[in-house]
Amino acid sequence: MSDNLNVINLVGPVGQKPETQYFESGAVLTKLSLAVNRRTSKKEEEPDWVALEIWGKIAEVAANYTDKGSLIGIQGELKLDEWIDLTTGQQRVKPVMRVNHLELLGSNPNSNSNYDNQAEQTANTAQNDF
Repeated sequence: MSDNLNVINLVGPVGQKPETQYFESGAVLTKLSLAVNRRTSKKEEEPDWVALEIWGKIAEVAANYTDKGSLIGIQGELKLDEWIDLTTGQQRVKPVMRVNHLELLGSNPNSNSNYDNQAEQTANTAQNDF
């Protein structure tokens, strides 16, 4: 077992409608953002937006059962996406959380109760085996 751990647990509302891609290989990727509150020096809370990358079965769960405002709990690991900005030539880095566990914590504010019941029965907890 490694002495270095890369585990993140977050709870918050989804920031936008999930963006899902299906690949010829059969892989599924869903991207979305999550708002998490951070306390400021004035004891007020400000949201920080965390970019999420979700693969496999839970990507399909996220695509089908979350929407902007859905409350979710996630566990995953931090990774850094690095690239060269083609307009400036500068190297860019973006922290992204790769999600490997997803829990649907509340009803979807943009859906009907029948949808919520189906979501709860189908995918209350989803997990990838990496």
